[in-house]
Amino acid sequence: MTEPATLHLRFEKQQSGSTILRVRQQDPPWRVVRGFPTPSGELLVHVHNVSGGVLDGDSLTCRIEVGPFAQAQVTTTGATRVYRSRSPRHTAAHTAKVTVCDGAYLEYVPDQLIPFAGSRLRQSVSIELRPQASLIWWERVACGREASGEVFQYESLASSVEVLTEGDCVARELWRLQPLIRRLDSAARLGPFLHFASCYVCRTGQPAGWWRDFESAVQQVAERESNAEILWGVSCLKAHGAVIRGVSRSGRRLEQSWVEVWKAAKWLLCGRAAALPRKIH
Repeated sequence: MTEPATLHLRFEKQQSGSTILRVRQQDPPWRVVRGFPTPSGELLVHVHNVSGGVLDGDSLTCRIEVGPFAQAQVTTTGATRVYRSRSPRHTAAHTAKVTVCDGAYLEYVPDQLIPFAGSRLRQSVSIELRPQASLIWWERVACGREASGEVFQYESLASSVEVLTEGDCVARELWRLQPLIRRLDSAARLGPFLHFASCYVCRTGQPAGWWRDFESAVQQVAERESNAEILWGVSCLKAHGAVIRGVSRSGRRLEQSWVEVWKAAKWLLCGRAAALPRKIH
């Protein structure tokens, strides 16, 4: 098993109004080069795994702190590949610990997660939002390497997500997929769909009525994007946010559609346009 590796990023707002990045810690294989200003006002940062993916036995921790009134966008340099486990005793782990301070904004828009045949991954996300903090947090998961015939051939994929607003838990999600033990094409799981996505959209302090209007507006986009190949839906959290979910038969169709849903959600949340983050190589 490899040594634990930590990436610690801190975003801070300067007196000039712009956001800067401070890299507090980056252990291999994590790598962040610099931040790039975006047209919509965030500082864009690419998180790079220089090993090419998540290896058997990796223990990766990512800490993101967005200081008061800072504006941040975080993405990956490409799809996150989860490689085959060599031993049933090994499960790779990825943990994210996120704090968004007063009046700050964080947008997390990674590329898809691709679990290879025989892989095992356990991921955990904990997000704390302070007063007037805003969040858009995406996740997209593929069925595997379709071109290689690896459709739902991974051993295990487990995920937990917790969202706290001013100490109050507004969302807790926990699931585990074991397609070699429990088939995912049952109606109780994914049915005919091979890819799925989810997005948490939050702002601390917004009243319940505002979120009902948000749900209604995004649902109109979700219905417009839905068809026999892809389905989208949105629902309010118990407070301070909403969750958007989608399932798709095609990775390409999901790649096209989720951007439209994201654009609508971001415009409603903060009145700014959403554009795919540029990639660096």
